[in-house]
Amino acid sequence: MSLRTAPPPPGPRWAGPWAEVARFAPLALAALVLVWHAQQYDFVTDDAYISFVFARNLAEHGALVFNLGDPVEGYTNFLWTFGLGLLMVVGIPPELASRIAGVGFGLGVLAMSFRLAERLLGRGHPLAALPALLLASSSGFACWSSGGLETQLYTFLIMVALDGYLAAADGDEAGGLRRMAIALALAAMTRPEGLLIAGLIVVHRLASNLLLDRRLAPRRTEWLAAGWFLALWAPWFAWRAWYYGWPFPNTYYVKAAGAAAPGYDAKMRANGWHYVGRWFTQTGLAWAAPLAVVGLIARPAHRVRFAFVSLTALIAVVYLRYVVGVGGDFMGLHRFIMPLFPLAALALTLGLVNLGAAVRLPGGVARVAIGAGLAIAIGAAIARTQVAPGQRELVLPWLAAGLVIAGAGVVAARGLVPTLPRSLTIAIAVAGGLAVLVPFALRQRELTRRSLATGNYANDRGIDTPAFLRAYTGDRAKIGKALAPCVRPDDFAIFGGVGALPYYARLRGIDVFGLVSSRVAHEVPRTNPRAGHNKWGPDALMAEHQPTIVLSCYDLRKSPGVAPLGHCAGAWQARGFERVSLRVPGLVERGEHLTFLVRRDRNFSCPGLVR
Repeated sequence: MSLRTAPPPPGPRWAGPWAEVARFAPLALAALVLVWHAQQYDFVTDDAYISFVFARNLAEHGALVFNLGDPVEGYTNFLWTFGLGLLMVVGIPPELASRIAGVGFGLGVLAMSFRLAERLLGRGHPLAALPALLLASSSGFACWSSGGLETQLYTFLIMVALDGYLAAADGDEAGGLRRMAIALALAAMTRPEGLLIAGLIVVHRLASNLLLDRRLAPRRTEWLAAGWFLALWAPWFAWRAWYYGWPFPNTYYVKAAGAAAPGYDAKMRANGWHYVGRWFTQTGLAWAAPLAVVGLIARPAHRVRFAFVSLTALIAVVYLRYVVGVGGDFMGLHRFIMPLFPLAALALTLGLVNLGAAVRLPGGVARVAIGAGLAIAIGAAIARTQVAPGQRELVLPWLAAGLVIAGAGVVAARGLVPTLPRSLTIAIAVAGGLAVLVPFALRQRELTRRSLATGNYANDRGIDTPAFLRAYTGDRAKIGKALAPCVRPDDFAIFGGVGALPYYARLRGIDVFGLVSSRVAHEVPRTNPRAGHNKWGPDALMAEHQPTIVLSCYDLRKSPGVAPLGHCAGAWQARGFERVSLRVPGLVERGEHLTFLVRRDRNFSCPGLVR
């Protein structure tokens, strides 16, 4: 079905500065909501501290490494880590810089979503700020505007690239493709998935050239765009392959390379589907999907709108399949899917606009809408009788959508909609936007509250809550600070989590998961189908690094004294290690008394240490 969308409404009747105030006021409101919402989370997750260690060594020693003298690419966010290192040179700590920059780039995503909405709907459209308001209300978007990670920088660059691509479809081919290419190169230097997005845009462009322009040969502007991308990305890729010795980041070899245990891949995909399913249910897209699908309908004659909806559909399908394939993520609230958040918000907004246009369809198309709507409704009604009871509510939105589409077709076919005054048209559009925004915002406010509730530490099939991530990182930061005065420059540790603890303790070492260990990444098979925890370095391999401290074998408890560590201590004790206990005030997850292992001949001493 094709919708003949109405032209954008004219700007406000009043002129001068008040017109611009009315245009930007909803966007300003969205910005304020996001700043407030992100402050509810206001944390730095443990993984962010991995980048902080790399950034500190860059700032202090000119080496982008975790352990000096051991170049291992234990990060997947070069541009973010490099930028934090530059800020450390001028005295700005990454714990502060990352949070400010995260919110700043989150605001940038809001601005870009507004810009894209106006490009698609027209300047001054009453629903242009709806995507930004939806994003600001989103728990996941707010959470990962905090968190200390590169998530919003990456999402911002993808949005800039998409805007450039649509600008090219709108007539500014040279400038638009140049902006797109530069943004995509920077995105690919920020997250490996940026290269996937770049590839999808190339595929979309080639298909558009063939189907719409009947040509295969690239134009000069397209060759120049490819040149801009390669001029930025290729030298960086060559440098990092030379510097670290491998074509891909160490984390790739941890998560996706090497032998795997029987049944591992199927379990990873199952976890990935669960992760994607949680995105649909927690954001409400499971119920709003029909509206988003309606938003992805456009005629090829409308070049900009058609370019957006067809590219969005392509990215959504491939990107979600990629997320499923890597098993999702262990951090809650959908960090890995963040680039799809603004695309979904824009699709929902276009859905509202398309529904409004549907009631003015010509007779033939209206009859198609009636048939399609009834088919959707009947199919949903049948599906509701076949699915499990707990999933029946997911079918209801499709039943409702089918009835709405069929009803719009009936209204259009019978010519029941009169020409409405412009003020009433705007009021109806705003009312439709509020009908989508208000329930979503209320639902997300409750999700934010639950996700941060003290004691909400249980994971959901390996997906940790923000409450747990915040508590875990805070505890490791306290442990690191407690150990800092007790460790020596020649100490070497085996870690579990390799973020806040080594950062604050200034303690060299590697982790059993292999994020900063080339040997674990390349020599150990994948056995654990949990994203980010796929490999576990065996004790014998870890012992070859001649550690003096072992923090991967530990226990936290409320009662004082040395814990048994029966599950992991034996092999280390046979190698000359002993169990010790240290009280670390303020730990919240399990208790303040930490038991870990140190080598006996190290004569490790620390205030309050118990043997």
